[in-house]
Amino acid sequence: MIGHRSLKVGLPLGMIVAIASCQDFSVQQLWAPSYESQLAEHLSNTEATMYGAYWCPHCARQKQFFGNAAPLLPYVECDARGANPQVELCNAVGISAYPTWQINGEFYLGVQPVWRLAALSGFEETSEPMETDNLEEGGFSPAP
Repeated sequence: MIGHRSLKVGLPLGMIVAIASCQDFSVQQLWAPSYESQLAEHLSNTEATMYGAYWCPHCARQKQFFGNAAPLLPYVECDARGANPQVELCNAVGISAYPTWQINGEFYLGVQPVWRLAALSGFEETSEPMETDNLEEGGFSPAP
């Protein structure tokens, strides 16, 4: 029985090691945070803010750029009917369309590609699009 049990555990681990050894990445990279996750955490740590509304298709598109890391984004809901709304904050800073990013005291209207958010926030000093960036950018929804 002991040998049978170790076979069950050893097989999945063996498959991971075999796959990793055939690729140009290490086993450690399988568990490393994604680029988007690292950027979302950086945006939060540098007090950047994405203002949006739950019904805004452009906000949804912006979040899609971050995939599974979207919940890590520093997001502020501006519609009173959304989850955890902060309408007073949105009004105080003058948000008139969604999404609007505030990074280093500057406002950027519309969907921003990941590479631009990385450059604007100082995460990376690049202005080149990444392969994963979709060409759709700049779309926004007016605030009611």
